[in-house]
Amino acid sequence: LGGMPRPERMADERIADVVESDAIVIDTRRADDYADAHVPGTINIPLNRSFNTWAGWFVPYDRDIYLLVGGPDAEARVDEAVRDLAMIGLDRVAGWFEATAVDHWAASGKPLAAVEQMDVDTLRERMREGEVHVVDVRGQTEWEAGHLPGVENIPAGYITDRLDEIPRDKPVVLQCQGGGRSAIAASVLEAKGFENVINLRGGYAAWRQAGHPTEKDEAR
Repeated sequence: LGGMPRPERMADERIADVVESDAIVIDTRRADDYADAHVPGTINIPLNRSFNTWAGWFVPYDRDIYLLVGGPDAEARVDEAVRDLAMIGLDRVAGWFEATAVDHWAASGKPLAAVEQMDVDTLRERMREGEVHVVDVRGQTEWEAGHLPGVENIPAGYITDRLDEIPRDKPVVLQCQGGGRSAIAASVLEAKGFENVINLRGGYAAWRQAGHPTEKDEAR
């Protein structure tokens, strides 16, 4: 009643302490903005219609949550995110940062992270050379209907449960239908310590549009 309480607006310089703690920092900016530059250790869940879905998969209920929000309407977006999280029982939002915290991190001499974006033509060549490991993070039904040749399927929501199936000694390319889910999964892998994570721009749709080969598998 009376609306959800707005968490504390954190000073930019506090971002380092929060990231180094046991808290979860959700960067709610657009996937492209996060890919260009972000604070290492944060995860990217854009504040859109799927925000609740992915927060429910990746955010634990027993740890404090901090939000990083960009745009001129930051306070309104914080209110939206807090309400959405509370709807699925995630009510430990301890504070929020404006996107300027990313700039402060860099200005203080700490390196920013980025998620490399790869196009489908480059991926095909690198697959031919065996230089990358590709993971299709779509649902199993989507994967069975058609996928890149020889590519395994780990649905995005289960990726933290199956980390031991993903190699750490070569670049990992994450791929979904259009690039959105794989961007989220890429941020989660990076936060889990994977150092060379790449997102396939345009996903399976772009792969097919380029005329590259696909294959189908029967249900398993």
